[in-house]
Amino acid sequence: MPTKTNRPFPLVLEVDFLDRLHEPVREGKAASVSAIIRTALAHYDFEKVIVMHAPQLQISVRLPLGIRKNLKKLARTKHTSISHLVRAAVEAYLPSLEAPLLTKRQTARRKPARKPRRKG
Repeated sequence: MPTKTNRPFPLVLEVDFLDRLHEPVREGKAASVSAIIRTALAHYDFEKVIVMHAPQLQISVRLPLGIRKNLKKLARTKHTSISHLVRAAVEAYLPSLEAPLLTKRQTARRKPARKPRRKG
């Protein structure tokens, strides 16, 4: 049974990066992916770390049960987070809210498109 010092520690890593980690293991240069990570952590100078992501905040949103279940299922099948799926949907929808609204006058001035005349 794992003790507190050696129990699994979950990490989220990109698939391409994880593939890179498996290469030395397949080539016999490292015992395991865990061994690579432990060695890297033991030797790395964290004083030089520069965080390269935008600040994030956690929010709560009320969603119907059907949408929540669908998001959970999609996140599992696509191997991503629910937040990533929500962000993608909202980013696709936002331009329609950010586009300038046409006033009634502007829409009234528009002429309907004409159908092309048939020859012959």
